[in-house]
Amino acid sequence: MPKISQHTIDQVQLVHPYDLATRMGHWTKRSGSNITVRCPNPNHHENTPDTCIYSTRGIFKCYGGGGCGAQGGSLQYYAWATWGCWDSRTHFVEAVIGVCEIMGIPVEYDGPVNDSTPRRTQPALQHHTAAAQKAVFEEIPAQNAETCDRVYRRFLQLCPIYREHAEEWATKRKYTKEQILAFGLRSIPATWQENKLIVDTMQKEGFSLERVPGFTQKLRKDGNPLNDKDWYWTINAYGKYLLPVRDDAGRIVRLRMATGQAKKKYTWYSSSPNVLPVRDQSGQITELKVLDPTLDIKTNPSEMRRGGASSSHHINVVLPHKFLSSWEPGDEITDIFKFDSVVITEGEHKSFISANILNRPVVGVPGVGNYRDVLPALKKWGVKKVAIAYDADAFVVKEKDGKKAKNEDVFRNLINFAKEILDSDGIQLVFWIWNINDGKGLDDVLMLGKLPFEVDPRTQVRQPVTL
Repeated sequence: MPKISQHTIDQVQLVHPYDLATRMGHWTKRSGSNITVRCPNPNHHENTPDTCIYSTRGIFKCYGGGGCGAQGGSLQYYAWATWGCWDSRTHFVEAVIGVCEIMGIPVEYDGPVNDSTPRRTQPALQHHTAAAQKAVFEEIPAQNAETCDRVYRRFLQLCPIYREHAEEWATKRKYTKEQILAFGLRSIPATWQENKLIVDTMQKEGFSLERVPGFTQKLRKDGNPLNDKDWYWTINAYGKYLLPVRDDAGRIVRLRMATGQAKKKYTWYSSSPNVLPVRDQSGQITELKVLDPTLDIKTNPSEMRRGGASSSHHINVVLPHKFLSSWEPGDEITDIFKFDSVVITEGEHKSFISANILNRPVVGVPGVGNYRDVLPALKKWGVKKVAIAYDADAFVVKEKDGKKAKNEDVFRNLINFAKEILDSDGIQLVFWIWNINDGKGLDDVLMLGKLPFEVDPRTQVRQPVTL
């Protein structure tokens, strides 16, 4: 059997996973320098697309729903999409041929070609029908960090603090008034009148809400969608209250919403548009491009949204509140707080409470699988030691439907994240663990006046955490 030429293999290995995903009809969305896609594994059913294609590195990795192990370059992407797995001994040849067919690369062999020459047996088409429908979506990029920070800070100043939320923060979270103000917690305006007053005030003050996640334009009742004057700005928010998310320069780059719902306690303050105005040279709207294939703009004009942008996922960089309150937007974290170790946990409240008690920086990840931006930040800051402090049920076996089971999603993400840090140079990794009877999260334990134990996965040394 003739071998595929090394030249052909080299050509295939130069194919970027993004180019392959696009040619395969997979939904893609650029976020900064990277691209978000749905996991190519047809057996992995994600609630949200959380697989990342790294533009500069030319690789992809699945982070969604606990991560299924799908990762690699274009060959691996093709294999996962076609067979739901990757085995180099079994899939290499067919994957090379498959990528060649999709990308239009001639398949060359070393030796004569005959009927026994391997050929691709399965089409690598998108297995997710919903994802294929969404291929028409276009990413509307959000404004830069400086613009979002200015808009969000003024927005939060105008938002109320309702008594019920203030009491919840003071009793359940044990926040002081000073901490609430430093964190920037605010209630979501509950009435249309409050909503309108805030938006009108911001516009009169000259704030542009265009492409700031969470703000959107809707069509007035019986309005003409081709007339800009019939669209009005509003707040795309629901639930209880807002929690700021900061970057490592102290800028409020996004907001999270506490929904008050049991199944989905927190979500992003976001406003992906579902229509896009198409304009002529004079700026007049000539038509609306529908970005959501499920939207019927004729029968449901009130559901049209334009002018906003998707929030996407962002890590939250938190300092103790005394530093947080004086952190000027644009100041690098390393210029105002000296540190060589960082604690990583999940969620905004856990991060804020932990940073205050531990008196050190804490990075909050928005869901245990959304950690891909953490390692670059750690390297940028020159961090020498990282403590991962995910919820205790990532480790502890618990009763579930009469059987014992781990929180598999959390545990799998924990292992994948740990591998990334262990594979990097110069960063010591430890896990923080505690008795689950003392609380599920790190904040629960710390608020009891207790400290976790730290375990070094390389040496297996276990010792108590000291402040």
